[in-house]
Amino acid sequence: MANVIDAIQEDGTLTTFTHALKLSKLSIPLREPGAYTVFAPNDAAFAQMKDQLRENLFDEYYNLSRVVKYHIVKGIYEAIDLLDMLFLKTMEGQRLVIRSSVLHEVSRKQLENASYAHSYAVRNTVTSSLLESIKVNRATIIRADGRADNGIIHVIDKVLIPLFMNV
Repeated sequence: MANVIDAIQEDGTLTTFTHALKLSKLSIPLREPGAYTVFAPNDAAFAQMKDQLRENLFDEYYNLSRVVKYHIVKGIYEAIDLLDMLFLKTMEGQRLVIRSSVLHEVSRKQLENASYAHSYAVRNTVTSSLLESIKVNRATIIRADGRADNGIIHVIDKVLIPLFMNV
């Protein structure tokens, strides 16, 4: 199996994030042994950004480094673990807010009727409906639990920008 950086590079939809990792020099420590969870925005997420914001981000090392660090958490958190989390502290220092809209909408009757949420609650399994409901700040996890020797990768549909950042 590959390390987190190699796994991200091998994914054909994460080329912009791969470039950001290299420019910010975070690809070096993420090759080392450790335990990391990476919320990797796909190329479509970068394409959604305003052109000027994207250009400013890649032109300034400090801001790019902050943004990339804001996508990385120390420790390994699979999708099933995220369903039980409220916050995760990033390498940037701020916290990500983790939410699942499905679990907030589940009623006792749905649990008694063996719904997909019941499957999670009883059997500890993550269905596609539960996975699609997980939000990291305002980004949705579109592909979860990509494995690497030193961590796990969740592909998200938005670029996360830390609070109080001027870009």
